Amino acid sequence: MANKGSKGWQGSALAVVAVVAVLGLTGCNTLGLSRSPRNNGDMGNQFVDRGFRGDMLVSRMKPVRLRLQNGWQAAPTGTLHPNAELEAYNPDQNLFLVVLGESRAAVSPGNLEEQASNYLQILKGGFNQVIANQARTGVDRVSGFPAVQYEVRGDVSQRPVAYLHTTVEMGEEYYQVVVWTPDDLRMANADAMRSVIQEFRAAQQ
Repeated sequence: MANKGSKGWQGSALAVVAVVAVLGLTGCNTLGLSRSPRNNGDMGNQFVDRGFRGDMLVSRMKPVRLRLQNGWQAAPTGTLHPNAELEAYNPDQNLFLVVLGESRAAVSPGNLEEQASNYLQILKGGFNQVIANQARTGVDRVSGFPAVQYEVRGDVSQRPVAYLHTTVEMGEEYYQVVVWTPDDLRMANADAMRSVIQEFRAAQQ
């Protein structure tokens, strides 16, 4: 059993390394994303549910959604990350967001704190250089679910980027909610980055 678990963790780690490294690289490349990106009508893993409470970006793959605040819109499928449950951006503020989900059974045994640290180290592994060491924020809940949040800044493909990385535990799933912006906009966008993460929720909420 131990060997099987070990192999499973190694495979999962490789998969997560790959997708999160792409997150950093692809995310930087999309900092100049068009304000009117081409959309072929196929929203892939997500769709927008328009209602009287506002627009909700809903995942087709996991039971989660995100309320789209003013200025935010769904990103075309695969624009920000090839395996995202949700992906959105705010063109006016140069803000980008992805949500990645993973079963607890697919990762190394441990608690939320340990998993958040693992994810953060993987994200930083995609940096050419760490601009500033990660800083833990005071956020410990997102929509009522346990969460761990870090601020981290790094250079990716010669472009400095500021990330707000939040790991949320929902039942048997871990979700990475990652928001980023060009580093020179991190102060101006700080409130908006924190605010949009709090719009992430379970589908039934």
